[in-house]
Amino acid sequence: MKKNFLQRLWTSFIILGIFVFLFAISAFSPFFELAIAALICFCIYEALTSTGCVTKKRMLLPSLIFGAAVPLSFLVRDFLYPGRSPYFGVVIISFVYLVALFIILMVNFQKTKFSEATVAMFVTFVITCFLSNIILIRRIEDHGFFFMILCIVCSAWCTDIFAYLTGILIGKHRPFPNISPKKSIEGCIGGAVFSIAIYFLFCYLYQNITGADINWLLVLLYSFCCTVIGQIGDLSFSYIKRSYGIKDFGKILPGHGGILDRMDSLIFIAPMFYALMNTESFIG
Repeated sequence: MKKNFLQRLWTSFIILGIFVFLFAISAFSPFFELAIAALICFCIYEALTSTGCVTKKRMLLPSLIFGAAVPLSFLVRDFLYPGRSPYFGVVIISFVYLVALFIILMVNFQKTKFSEATVAMFVTFVITCFLSNIILIRRIEDHGFFFMILCIVCSAWCTDIFAYLTGILIGKHRPFPNISPKKSIEGCIGGAVFSIAIYFLFCYLYQNITGADINWLLVLLYSFCCTVIGQIGDLSFSYIKRSYGIKDFGKILPGHGGILDRMDSLIFIAPMFYALMNTESFIG
């Protein structure tokens, strides 16, 4: 247990360092958009290949192109169509992607199953459209971008680490034994408490450094919503793994599995946080 926990902890620090670097150069487009596009493609590749749902390149390639094209469409919109909705390019790319999948199905009717296309489409849309919200968060407000991204990234990973640790130490009630055998109610509560504490710590430091006004009630509400939806995201991808009889989506990260195993919570937190901050920002 100790060795596995230390692996998870060190891997989290390494990934956090990579994210901090990406955020530090985020003002220099298109580096940030390219990094998010690469991250999305890694996640899509792991999801579709590890489950064995997509065994043919003709099904995998359109999904990877879609995963890269959506985050880059925001960049193209900034330069060519600055007055358009941020979803202007997403709608066009989604239409082309769906048409391409149906053409592949019709041309390869005897060789390609509709179930493959369905899984590829569902997983690709979820990962791409949810995770791309990180780019939209970047456009909410300049002064708080680094701070907000750090909040959601650390929240996702602190929830995971402290939920794991709390569950190992005092976890007794395990409501999802067939989906996530080690996840306990005590662990979920412990992860949520530490995640909310991280939000408050970051907001307190940000307020003292910048002098910004912080709505603490909204901080509590938003941090609670994000930690809950993050744990739902983790369970959702655990369900996919158990449905296909695999433990992890990959092996690239010691103690964590694949890139997608590390991103599953963040994939759900990003759109939640973006929606909340567009409703009313907790930064005055």
